Amino acid sequence: MSNGAGEQASRTKAPPLYGGRPERWAWLFGWAPALHSRNFRLFWLGQLVSVIGTSVQVVAEGWLIYSLTGSTLWLGMVGFLALLPVIPISFAGGVLIDRVPRRKLLMATQTLLLLQALTFGLLAVTGAIRLWQIVALYFAFGAILAVDHPARRAFLVELVEENELANAVALNATVFNMSSLIGYALAGVMIAALGVGTTMMFNATTYLAPLAALLLIRLADVSAEQSAGGQSARFRVAVWEGLAALWRRPDILGVISLMAVVGGLAYPVFGMMPAFAEDVVGTGSVGLGILLSAGAFGSVMGTAVVARTGVQHRGRTLTLVSLALPLLVGGFAFTKSLWAACALLALIGLALLVLQSLTITLVQVHIDNRVRGRVMSLYSQLHAGSDTIGNVMIGGIAGYIGLPVALALGAAAALVYAIGLRAVLPAVSRFE
Repeated sequence: MSNGAGEQASRTKAPPLYGGRPERWAWLFGWAPALHSRNFRLFWLGQLVSVIGTSVQVVAEGWLIYSLTGSTLWLGMVGFLALLPVIPISFAGGVLIDRVPRRKLLMATQTLLLLQALTFGLLAVTGAIRLWQIVALYFAFGAILAVDHPARRAFLVELVEENELANAVALNATVFNMSSLIGYALAGVMIAALGVGTTMMFNATTYLAPLAALLLIRLADVSAEQSAGGQSARFRVAVWEGLAALWRRPDILGVISLMAVVGGLAYPVFGMMPAFAEDVVGTGSVGLGILLSAGAFGSVMGTAVVARTGVQHRGRTLTLVSLALPLLVGGFAFTKSLWAACALLALIGLALLVLQSLTITLVQVHIDNRVRGRVMSLYSQLHAGSDTIGNVMIGGIAGYIGLPVALALGAAAALVYAIGLRAVLPAVSRFE
C-alpha cells in the first residue's frame, strides 16, 4: 500500500467496537481484526444483507431457466451471455476505479443493480418473463458487475489498515459464503411457498442495505490516483499499466491461474445444481436449497482455515487445496444420496473458499494501490470468465454423456493442471 493510502486508512479507522471493554470482544478481534474498523463493519454488514438477496435470486433464476428450457446447456449459456460485456467494460472499469472515488462509484453500481433486480422481479411476478428477457437482464447484470465487483475488492484497502488487509479479504469472501448459506436455504423454501417471482422481488429490497452502509461510511472521497499524487495517464496507457503490473509477477499469474482453472472446473458443481438435484439426486426445490446450503456452509468453515493459515505457508496451502478440490469434485459427481452429496459439497465449498481467498489475498498484498483497480478488474474477468466457461463446457458436455461423467472429466483436467503447475512453477508453493 502506498503511504498516502495507508495514512488515509489510518484516519478513517474507527474506535473499537467493544467501547472500553476489550475482554468482551477479544475472541472476535482475535479471529477478525479487520472488524476493528467502523467503516469496514458497515461495509461488511451491508454486503451481507445484499448477498443474501443475490443468493436467493441465483437459485430462483436457475430454477426458472431449467423450468423454461429443461436444458443444462442453457443453465451455463445464460451465465456465459452475462460474461460478454465483462471483458470490454472491465478494462474501462479498472481505470475508472482508480480515477473515481470508490465509495461514490459503488453507490452508483449498487443503485443500478437494484433497478436490474426490480425489473427481473416484476417480469417474473406478472408471468411475462421469457427466455430472451432473462438473457437481456443477465447481460445488464454482467455489465454492472464488471465494475462493481473489482471496485468492492479495491475499496477494502481504504477501509482497513495494511496489517488487517489479508483478514479483510478473507472476511469479504466470508460475506458471500455466509450469505449463500442463508440465501440458498431460504430460496428453496421461498420458491416452494411464494413462487419464483416473489422470491426475485425480495432480492431488490436487499440492495437498500449496502446503499445505507455506503452513506454512513466516514471517508474522504479521494481517488487512488489523487491519493498517490500521480497524474492521470491516457486510457490506453492506463490499461497497459495494469497488465504490466501482472506480467512482471509470474508467481502471481501462477496463483491466479490455479483459481481460474481448478476453481473454474470445480464451480459447475454449483452452477449445474438445479439439474443435478432433479436428475441425479431426484429432489425438488427444497432439496436444491439444502444442497447449495451445504456448499455454502463448507465455505464458511473455509474462512476459519484461512484465518488459521495467517501469513505463513499460504503457497503450500494453496497448492494442497488445488490438488484436493478436483478429487472431491470427482467423488461428488457419482453421488446419488442427498446427504452424502451434502457432505461432499461442504468439503468442496471449504476447499473452493480457501483457494479463492488465498488467491485474492496474495494478489491484494503484492499489488500497488495505484493500479489496484485495474488489476482487480483483470482478476475479476478471469474469475467470472473461468466460472462461466466452466459451466458452459460442463453443461454442454453433460447433454451428450451425462452430468456425472462431465463433472468427473472436468475434475480430472483440473487435477492434471494443478500437478503440472506445481512442477513448472514451484515458486507458487513457496509463497508466504
